[in-house]
Amino acid sequence: MLAGCGSQLSPADTTPATPEPSKTPAPSATPSEQQEATATPTSSITPTSQPETGYLPILAPGETFALPVPFSKGSVSLMDALLQRHSERTFGQEELPVQMLSDLLWAGFGINRPESNGRTAPSAHDFRDVDIYLATTKGLLLYKAESQSLKAILPDDVRSYTGTQAFAATVPVNFVYVSDYSRMSSASIEDRERWSWAHSGCIAQNVYLACASEGLVTVVRSTINRAQLASQMELDENQHITLAQSIGFPMISVNHRFA
Repeated sequence: MLAGCGSQLSPADTTPATPEPSKTPAPSATPSEQQEATATPTSSITPTSQPETGYLPILAPGETFALPVPFSKGSVSLMDALLQRHSERTFGQEELPVQMLSDLLWAGFGINRPESNGRTAPSAHDFRDVDIYLATTKGLLLYKAESQSLKAILPDDVRSYTGTQAFAATVPVNFVYVSDYSRMSSASIEDRERWSWAHSGCIAQNVYLACASEGLVTVVRSTINRAQLASQMELDENQHITLAQSIGFPMISVNHRFA
């Protein structure tokens, strides 16, 4: 993530408690138990200074996966990320770790003000109409900002439907921005359309900057067969696809990347 973005955690008190003489000290918690104990809803997320490793598991429709909290220590400043921001249409095929997915999603439209559930991107009248779907080799998933988690929607790989360009079918992940017009019921039809595009554009730019910070490449796209993709995603009449954004590692050798 961008250097200087997100609050930093205070150092944890790691001094172990001294057990009472008459009691046997409790066994240390396993890593999985520690993760459960420290899991918190998004409304109280503080970006962590230690990234997690691992990849997205295969989920059955309806299952949810808790993402790691966003990683706050970036390697570049905001101004450097702006200098590096660009569109790229060639991608490596390596899967993105869940930490990167969490960082990108939170940067795009995560909750950054817990007291009001305010988001990282603006939204007219606070409609929050845009949902971020992920088209991956492991199916179609939906980002849930309130819990910083992913919900499995479909097991199908719908990447090839997210754009007319060939790379859309093979890039590790495509974000699909979907505006739910039912959340803007007080607005006119014209305003719903304008605002849905404006909101999606703000989210996409956030993701661009996060990609620059993470060493990833991306391109936002509008050339989509929306009717066909909406059918594949099983969207309802109130859900309107605005943009898709392809994301992956640069097309360089693995040895060079991790040297």
